[in-house]
Amino acid sequence: MPTSIARPPRQQSNALRRTSAALAPSSRGSIRGSIGGVLGGLLACSIACNPTGETVTPGPKPGPSPTPTETAPAQGRRWPAPPPPTAPKPVRFPDVASFQLPTGLTVYIIENHEVPIVSAQLVVRCGTMDDEFLAAFAARMLGQGTQSRTKAKLDEAIEFVGGSLGAFAGTHVSTVFAHSLASDLKLALLLMADEVQNPVFPPAALDKVKQEAKAELRNQMAQPGVLADTLFNQVVYPEGHPYGRPAPTEASIDAIGLPDVRRFHSTFYRANNAFLLLSGDITAEQARPLVERAFGTWATAELRDLPPNPLNRFTRYTLPSELVVHVVDRPDATQSTIRVGNLALARNHEDWAALAVANQLLGGGPNARLFQDLREDRSLTYGIYSHVEPGQAPGTFVIETQTRTPTTGAMLAGIFGHIARIRTEDPQRIEFENTVRELVGSFPLQVETADQIVGKVNEQLVYGLPRDYWRTYRDGLAQVELSEVRKAAQQYIHALPVVVVVGNAAEVRPQIQEVLPTAKVIEYDGQLRKK
Repeated sequence: MPTSIARPPRQQSNALRRTSAALAPSSRGSIRGSIGGVLGGLLACSIACNPTGETVTPGPKPGPSPTPTETAPAQGRRWPAPPPPTAPKPVRFPDVASFQLPTGLTVYIIENHEVPIVSAQLVVRCGTMDDEFLAAFAARMLGQGTQSRTKAKLDEAIEFVGGSLGAFAGTHVSTVFAHSLASDLKLALLLMADEVQNPVFPPAALDKVKQEAKAELRNQMAQPGVLADTLFNQVVYPEGHPYGRPAPTEASIDAIGLPDVRRFHSTFYRANNAFLLLSGDITAEQARPLVERAFGTWATAELRDLPPNPLNRFTRYTLPSELVVHVVDRPDATQSTIRVGNLALARNHEDWAALAVANQLLGGGPNARLFQDLREDRSLTYGIYSHVEPGQAPGTFVIETQTRTPTTGAMLAGIFGHIARIRTEDPQRIEFENTVRELVGSFPLQVETADQIVGKVNEQLVYGLPRDYWRTYRDGLAQVELSEVRKAAQQYIHALPVVVVVGNAAEVRPQIQEVLPTAKVIEYDGQLRKK
């Protein structure tokens, strides 16, 4: 979704502490690396040339050349060939125990007894796709006081034991989290349960949250990356889709009232519409009485009263029939921010592994084709990457980069050249094997800590992945055939993608028309309104 204070990412993992001024972390379309314009040209003349063009030898005149007997023989070094890559070491994804309370709250336990710490994540199945502001506001205001504790008392209680407590809203789910020593888990769960079940939502807190949201909105809308992500998602998805809402306004923030926040909370924050993840120095036997005491009386909802998933309204997605370039005009810009991509597939699709390999080969990192060519060889950018955005509905495949204004056309030509190549040619065997090896070998780094493992379990539950998905994840990548890369690219990396360019329209438009002569160009102002 577009990057805004009200539109956090679908792959949310960073915890938002209460002291943060923002309601949520960056959005699903956030920029992966700091990318900017290319370096300027090399100096035209070195110190060895004077203004007249005559060669000047710096320093004193050289002495007589040594005789052959005075010259020491060169001592060359011979480096041994690197050893061949070894087979990946086995990684055993830990067992996940679970139990369910009579209220319908399901609890998952991931044991890790290396340190006496426990992390708790209460995940409620509602997010900004249900309402772009109310989900974020409700989560942010949970810690502003309960019927029995003021905000100061809540903060004092968790800080006294060296723990933390907070909440944030993502696209699909809202998360209330707590971290504490294992010996203090009882207190942490009771405070979490009090916030979730008995919030008071004070009017002053709503006013503060709204002011923070408007300040963040103004800041975000001044960033070219945010404008590019927002417009890209808006035009790639059908009108009204939760993944592609237009840019929010301050007026829409001002229109929110306390009854709206309370209604959202009472509708979605129910025991049978949530699950609890506990990771760290805890067992299922130890967890059950603590969870029962904290959440045993949490009210449930009638399933028919829960609003349907808003994604269910969109059963058909159409692809562009013509090439359109959407240009956001920023007359003072010295570089262009570019997004090129299209609708792809849902996170639980069977072709995810094949597309992951194709994406990694094309733009998944500094060893990928886009980076090696357009950054290393042609010096058109500081960085260029591609990624596949996960979603319950079809996500997007996106190439993102920045380049100097005069090289916008060259960058677009280079991107389209690489898209055509991966769609029409099988990769070389060595390139394919190195890409798969990189993906398989990086997985252990993603499951080193208890919090990382919790994130994987959360991903499995949110996107409806098979129960043994992470146990067999590397096997699935290793089983991708070379021929499947081109097949995945043909199906999910389109020849007629959506193109968004944020930059100086007067300078980039002629370049676009030169390198993409059949493209239709639509211009927008800095507020993403069509000109």
